[in-house]
Amino acid sequence: MKITSKKTYQVVLAMLEYKKFTQYQISKDKDITFSLVNKVVNWFVQRGYVARQNGQYVLISPPSIFGIFPIYRKMKPYASFDVSLSRAKILSMIKGRGALCLTTALIYYDDYYRDPVIHAYLDDKKIIDELKSMRKGYSRIELYKEDLNKDDFVKMGSHKVTRKIRTVVDLFCSNRSYAAERLIKKEWA
Repeated sequence: MKITSKKTYQVVLAMLEYKKFTQYQISKDKDITFSLVNKVVNWFVQRGYVARQNGQYVLISPPSIFGIFPIYRKMKPYASFDVSLSRAKILSMIKGRGALCLTTALIYYDDYYRDPVIHAYLDDKKIIDELKSMRKGYSRIELYKEDLNKDDFVKMGSHKVTRKIRTVVDLFCSNRSYAAERLIKKEWA
């Protein structure tokens, strides 16, 4: 089962969001056919990641579910720059034009892990041209193209960032699952 396909991904997100759920609930809330929800949920039940308890389904192993995503999706930046700008100025450039992701978005959900690199979903030619023309420096920015679900972003403060679940998915897909450990324990333990 390809969990990164559009509707299947929505079912998996709902399972991770609800933690305890019924198939009907996901089908109704997310406007997805019951047959697809049934197929996806049963696939996870067969692998032991979800279990049926008291007429509901319960997540048994969320980290294992997140661990499936890198099989179908790898996150590699399409552009990266080392510029002579402060972190605040780079974030100001991105504001309103892109969404923060990976460890840059993680800061909004867990105050422990810090990464000096700025990660963002951004496809703005004007900003890219500006970054290309800047003097080299020690501030690193890595840019990614949105490839999963354009609705996975939420406004937090003055920036748009990936939602909590999407942040963890992205961290797993970029081989940074270690950065999500505290958040996973806090959310799904």
